[in-house]
Amino acid sequence: MNDHMNKESLEKIQTLLKKAEEAHRKELYEYEVYQILEILELKIPRYHLIRNEDEITRSLLSEFGSSRVVMKIVSPQVAHKEKLGGVKVLHKDIDFLRYSFNAMRDLFQSQQIPIEGVLIVEYIEYSPELGNEVMIGFRESETFGPVISFSKGGSDAEHFATHFSAPNLLLPPLSREWAKALISSTEIHKKYLQEGKEDYLEQIIDVKMKLSSLSTAFSSFFNTDNEFIFTDFEINPFVFDPDHNLIALDGYAVFERKENLPPLETNRPPASSLNAFFQPRGIAVVGVSGSDPERPGNIIVSNLIKLGRKDVYCVNPKGGTLTLAGQSLPLYENLKDLPGPAEMVVVTVPAKAALSVVYQAAEIDCKALLLIPGGFSESSNDKGPEDEILTICRKKGIRIMGPNCLGIVTAGSIEHPGINTFFIPEKKFRLDLSRKRNMALFSQSGALGLVELAQLRHAVSPKVVVSYGNQLDVDPCDLVNYWSEDPEIRVIGIYIEGFSPAAGRRFFDEASKGLLDKSRAPIVVYKAGRTLEGKMATQSHTASIAGEYAVARAAMKQAGLIVADTMADHLGYIKTFSMLTDKKAFGLRCAVVTNAGYEKANAADNLGRLRLAELDDQCRRTLKKQLPDFVTIEALLDLTPMVGDDVFVEAVRTLIESDSVDCLLVSIVPHAGFLHTTDEEIESCPENIAAGIVELNRIMEKPLIVSLTATSGLGSEYNRMGQLLESGGVPVFLSAEQAMRNLEEFVRYHLIREQNKLEDWIR
Repeated sequence: MNDHMNKESLEKIQTLLKKAEEAHRKELYEYEVYQILEILELKIPRYHLIRNEDEITRSLLSEFGSSRVVMKIVSPQVAHKEKLGGVKVLHKDIDFLRYSFNAMRDLFQSQQIPIEGVLIVEYIEYSPELGNEVMIGFRESETFGPVISFSKGGSDAEHFATHFSAPNLLLPPLSREWAKALISSTEIHKKYLQEGKEDYLEQIIDVKMKLSSLSTAFSSFFNTDNEFIFTDFEINPFVFDPDHNLIALDGYAVFERKENLPPLETNRPPASSLNAFFQPRGIAVVGVSGSDPERPGNIIVSNLIKLGRKDVYCVNPKGGTLTLAGQSLPLYENLKDLPGPAEMVVVTVPAKAALSVVYQAAEIDCKALLLIPGGFSESSNDKGPEDEILTICRKKGIRIMGPNCLGIVTAGSIEHPGINTFFIPEKKFRLDLSRKRNMALFSQSGALGLVELAQLRHAVSPKVVVSYGNQLDVDPCDLVNYWSEDPEIRVIGIYIEGFSPAAGRRFFDEASKGLLDKSRAPIVVYKAGRTLEGKMATQSHTASIAGEYAVARAAMKQAGLIVADTMADHLGYIKTFSMLTDKKAFGLRCAVVTNAGYEKANAADNLGRLRLAELDDQCRRTLKKQLPDFVTIEALLDLTPMVGDDVFVEAVRTLIESDSVDCLLVSIVPHAGFLHTTDEEIESCPENIAAGIVELNRIMEKPLIVSLTATSGLGSEYNRMGQLLESGGVPVFLSAEQAMRNLEEFVRYHLIREQNKLEDWIR
């Protein structure tokens, strides 16, 4: 049983909701919200529902201690009472109150607005200063389930949330530690502590705990016997009176009967059900052309053969043979004609022809269906074909990836040959899987996956890449569940455009396991759809239901994920966490060594939560001996353009070896004449600055990141330098700002994970 919701309490709330439903309402009256708060043992003002002026008596008014009362209209059609003249603060005069009752009633009846009556409520004295009004509530997201919200309350709450500070969000059920973390992560927490109002904090935590219990008891995401769910439940504001009592003034609640909602898929097949995608016994590619080698199916077959697979079957209803990758291959007319098992079927035919292939796959021992083509509901909004495909596959226990995806790339092993279904010609996209592979990349957009892999090619080799498309079945939760147990995976990068109903909550529950299991790889995630325009763009591409970005971001931070705010950050964090996987975060003390004053200032301006190291005496003495007199000895060490490779590298060594430094940013402007930095100089001078930094990075445990402030790409004179650094395990960025942001995120994440301070996860 819920900690704050016993059987009797649940039955009382159920009865209240049934009565409202019988009155054909889905929105509760304010006094009904008060009744629920009373059941939860939360403080509310005294109130009486008045239906006739004769009910306003001296005896009734004597129950209200203040000289004033609040009169509020009660109507099933009026949500914003104050804007329509439905809220009045009045002196406690019986004749005036009766007059005001009639005037308010007549005002609304003249507009043909039905009224239930008028609520007379105790007037609560309080100061409206910041911190004395708070808004606490929850709503049911179709993607993540109930979401607890905490923010500034009052009539300007919406304006404040939009322009100053967005609401703080958490997914319930909340432990007391998480309820405390939700307020500890806010600025108002500091104000309460400074003013000695610790009792405010305890009362707010108590409210959050009780509303958390209410939200999960009446939710479609949690298995309860209750017949209803709350889609919205909000108290705005709760106020602190002069005696420090937290009292609910205004309440709003909307409910829905559970049976009126579409069923949520909460139970998923086990992780092992994905085996056939990554370790299949046989692969059939449907849609291989006998005459056009550039068809997606042909490119996929060629990729698979080059990986050494001998269990690939080509399917084309016309039959015949073709020569591909130097081999003569038969074209089978139907999946049932295959001479061996095909646990994975790759469908490359157009969407309109895919359904017949699915029926064929259901008749063989297929366990994994990879739907490559687009043209499904993401472009037509017709979910009929997808629903039929899903029904067929569910009956046969077949998992589906896609549609509208590139599929899978894995390097494989001796026991299990690799897979590459990316139908990109080798001359346009080549992935080196020969180096150390410690990264997994899951992208809803195949194009973004290609771009990120191309930009990471000198730094990172992935073990697995998945473009999962419209997530008709397989989604990020399934992929994280499957690959998190792989000890070789040290970082997981995910790009998400949207979640289908309930999938956000499943993803949260799966990803949250990393909070307790530190052997799990860090997850770097970018969630698209932050703006209305961004949300529309993702929907037109994938037809997924993009949940509210703020909720998704809050849930991911609560789960302990590394949330990138931009695609550039997403790429940078994947690179940094993958390349620094063997480094340790010892603390926040950061030093910077550069050869340009402006990069020194740029680095200092972007320290974030890192702090500038205070160099110990030994470090200062060593630097003094090593460096020219014109160099000022400090943690922001500007060597100027006048030093050469050896001096620069030795300064880096001294700082990274110092006990007073936890991490280091090296910023190099490569145009300096005394450094060997051009492609030609790197080749001709083995003892160059890049080689020296790579060697230091190899032997040191502290994180080190380089800013190489030169244009990369075509025409750059410094490409080889960047490639040498990254192939040697040193992350390189094009500015001190980028480099510092990535260094800070790496250090911050690992320190929080080690200390597990919940409020730091959600700041």
